[in-house]
Amino acid sequence: MRSVNIGIFWAAMALCLSLAGCGFHLSGAPHLPAAMKLTYISAPGGDAELIRELRRNLSTPVTAVTESAATATATLNILDSRRYQRVLSVSNTGQPVEYQVAYQVRFSLTAGGKVLMSPQTLTLTQNYAYDVANVIGDTEQANVLYAAMERNMAQLILFRLEAAGRTMGALK
Repeated sequence: MRSVNIGIFWAAMALCLSLAGCGFHLSGAPHLPAAMKLTYISAPGGDAELIRELRRNLSTPVTAVTESAATATATLNILDSRRYQRVLSVSNTGQPVEYQVAYQVRFSLTAGGKVLMSPQTLTLTQNYAYDVANVIGDTEQANVLYAAMERNMAQLILFRLEAAGRTMGALK
């Protein structure tokens, strides 16, 4: 029995050492530009789900989201967001059999009257099979894909902000 416990101990130690050696670490709070300590999200007519995800992702121990542009140290501008779809393929009778849905967001970051990130555009796409006999299910599938793309878009914007923070830190 004791040899089994020792074997488990050494296996656990080997696992820990291999994870430490490969650079694995748990994701922590994002390393955002210092100017984003108190961020206002400007999104006139913006996508509510995207804004909600951005608020959640930007609320960290070192950054917060404010409702007031006057008190903010930085402004994340969601300049434009749009959804669209297109037919990818049709059957021999001319019926659509595959669609592509896309979600595109254009954003920028300003702080203290300076542009920290010039406007950038990110686009996510997903393909899905379309069944003429199941129009309601296909519409729901498109909505689920859009919701997932909104969550992914918020994460991608956060990655861009982190990269900008590292670049700004390197320039100091």
